[in-house]
Amino acid sequence: MKYIICVVYLLFSILGVTFIKMGNKEAGKVLFQIVNFKFTIQSIIGYSCYIVSFILYTIVISKFDLSYIYPIIAGVSNVIILIIAVLLFQEKATAFSLIGSIFIVIGVALINIK
Repeated sequence: MKYIICVVYLLFSILGVTFIKMGNKEAGKVLFQIVNFKFTIQSIIGYSCYIVSFILYTIVISKFDLSYIYPIIAGVSNVIILIIAVLLFQEKATAFSLIGSIFIVIGVALINIK
């Protein structure tokens, strides 16, 4: 069950970041703006997902050792967000970002060795 909560946390966290980015790209459909925060339908969905992910994160860190779970969750989410940024938003992946992602995957694998 605790691993399912981890996956759901990752899903909501990644969806949150993705929808916030999508919402900020939609300059013509701003519902309202507070200071420099633009609120579109996509960004509101993103903020909502991010709030849910924060609540799930508090559950996740209470069920695992923090020194074990935080590097794994942070690493996996960073690599997935890099992939989404390249595929969905046509952002450039540099050689350093790809090398860094490889190191993250190796680090996650090393953390899981008992």
